[in-house]
Amino acid sequence: MSINGLLNQQITIASKTGYNEYGRESVTTGSIVQARFQKTNKLKFNSLAVGGPTASLQVIDAIVYVPADTVVVIDDKVTFGGVDYKVYGIYTAVDGTGKTNHLKLELTKWKAT
Repeated sequence: MSINGLLNQQITIASKTGYNEYGRESVTTGSIVQARFQKTNKLKFNSLAVGGPTASLQVIDAIVYVPADTVVVIDDKVTFGGVDYKVYGIYTAVDGTGKTNHLKLELTKWKAT
């Protein structure tokens, strides 16, 4: 079953291109994608090094569902409703035949560096 009928909102996805002369992240102009946007306030545990003191908690501010053919990578900028977010996690949802049905994106609030 396809979720395309539920993707009734639009987001803009802009790819990170690097850093500008002031050391801030720069992105492309972006492309509009049909999506399903849901605000959330979920904590995610990150253990970056085994046995090290680098474990932390990350707040996930939104979950977004997009079509399977959407081109998106970690650190891309997503804009919805005038608010900017950064892609923190990407997960594939597989249907009963083994094909990718859609992508689930975890987003954090965009904080320009």
